[in-house]
Amino acid sequence: MKTQMTYAKEGTFTREMELAIQNEEIDKKEFLQKVAEGKIVIPANKNRKRDKYFAIGDGTYVKINVNLGVSEACPNFDLEHQKLEIAKNFDVESVMDLSSGLDASNFRKYILQNYDFIVGTVPVYQVASRHDDITKVDSKEFIEEIEKQAEEGVDFFTIHAGITRRTIERFEKNERLLKIVSRGGSLLYKWMMANEKENPLYEHFDEILKICKKHDVTISLGDSLRPGAVADATDALQIEELINLGELTKMAWKEDVQVMIEGPGHMRANEIAANMVIQKRLCHGAPFYVLGPLTTDIAAGYDHISGAMGALIAALNGADFLCYVTPAEHLRLPSLEDVKEGIVAFKIAAHSANIAKGFKKPLEKDIEMSVARRDLDWEKMVSFSVDPEKAREYRSSFSSDTCSMCGKLCAVKNSRDEVIVL
Repeated sequence: MKTQMTYAKEGTFTREMELAIQNEEIDKKEFLQKVAEGKIVIPANKNRKRDKYFAIGDGTYVKINVNLGVSEACPNFDLEHQKLEIAKNFDVESVMDLSSGLDASNFRKYILQNYDFIVGTVPVYQVASRHDDITKVDSKEFIEEIEKQAEEGVDFFTIHAGITRRTIERFEKNERLLKIVSRGGSLLYKWMMANEKENPLYEHFDEILKICKKHDVTISLGDSLRPGAVADATDALQIEELINLGELTKMAWKEDVQVMIEGPGHMRANEIAANMVIQKRLCHGAPFYVLGPLTTDIAAGYDHISGAMGALIAALNGADFLCYVTPAEHLRLPSLEDVKEGIVAFKIAAHSANIAKGFKKPLEKDIEMSVARRDLDWEKMVSFSVDPEKAREYRSSFSSDTCSMCGKLCAVKNSRDEVIVL
């Protein structure tokens, strides 16, 4: 039962590694070493062969993830299929299927069979969807669901194993504004309180590791106690859970199971850099996967902007994987336009981070755009844009060789055109 981590330790460069490194700028030897150390992961379930694989972690391009999925309130399979197509058209690397309800299993299988994305899930959602009362679920069912989805081909699981009985004791004494904003974390908290038992994902973590090792599923250690308000950020609960996640990371690495760490949701901008350093230190350099973070709580309807701002700061200070946020965050299931706006905002954040990190290929794209602007080559400018469709729509409203803002006062044209002296 070899994983990508096992092969890397043996010095074997797998097909998945070859495909993952194609679009990176990291040296092959360094890449192999970091996979072996757990600082780079390649989510690659053995039961699902793909044409594309992606590396996440130190020395690789910053990647983004898109959350989508059907729900009991909105079981619109066709709508979610269209969202998948948007993600595909924008070259998104990963999607998380957060489906719930009766159609959840079918939608997950559809993604796995028809797309080359990295695919992640939160198995506890599927368990909760089958029951009216999560507290009545036998702990074995959580493990059985994880095994089922591993066999289907899911590449990574969010496992909320960091919230423990000891953590809950501190939680009950804490004065947070927003107690638990993680769905998976809140479900397990409710189960633990009702049954007066340890978190089954923590208690049976060794069984989960065996499943993940068998199928080479990457574990994304979920942040049940991530701050859902900027006032709650960097509190004792968040840090204590990170310490737990660091311990679980070491357990996983002993079994050659690949690990990512999930990070905060809401956080003051000036705290983000320090949080990235703390996470990397406490979790031994494992790749960091952040939701946003959102830099303010007041941006309802514009949370993709707040999230992208936080994501850029996070990526510049060690975050490796950005989970997008849409304008609909906190308000509703995102529409097609919401999904597009969220993807574009986070593609820009990731690209900006990659430029700042010194990667050559992303910078070359910006240079191509600059040359097109210098030459007033509007068609090339459109084609080099992150969203050519929108750029073309805006440009089509004016037919001159300059834009409608500057007209004959165009600085580019005036400084480029040759001045004739009589």
